[in-house]
Amino acid sequence: MARSDIEALGATMEQGLEKADATLIASVYGPGARLMPPGSDVLTGEAIEQYWQGVLNAGITGGRMELVSLEEHGDVGIEEGRYEMRIGDQVADRGKYVVVHHRQPDGGWRFHLDIFNSSMPTAAPA
Repeated sequence: MARSDIEALGATMEQGLEKADATLIASVYGPGARLMPPGSDVLTGEAIEQYWQGVLNAGITGGRMELVSLEEHGDVGIEEGRYEMRIGDQVADRGKYVVVHHRQPDGGWRFHLDIFNSSMPTAAPA
């Protein structure tokens, strides 16, 4: 697995956030992929794109993914990284993620399992 292939998937996600294009974001996920966002059940299929559309509808206008480490095990790659999501110039969320990538029949890589959580403090209950 070329690191550049995985970085290109992150760049596609970043472009999708900047262009407010949930379809582009969802294109990094392979068939049978599972998204495990905070505060949600596991999402699959069309629910992945719907989740990202909800993120965009909430006002997210950009983001960044930083690959921290990458391991390859045959047709499986494990990525650890950090992310940031913005509304304009303001950081709306930052955190960490793990993505398990699967090599596709065409030789390309796609997200298979995607789990992330915020590193920002949560509000204390009233």
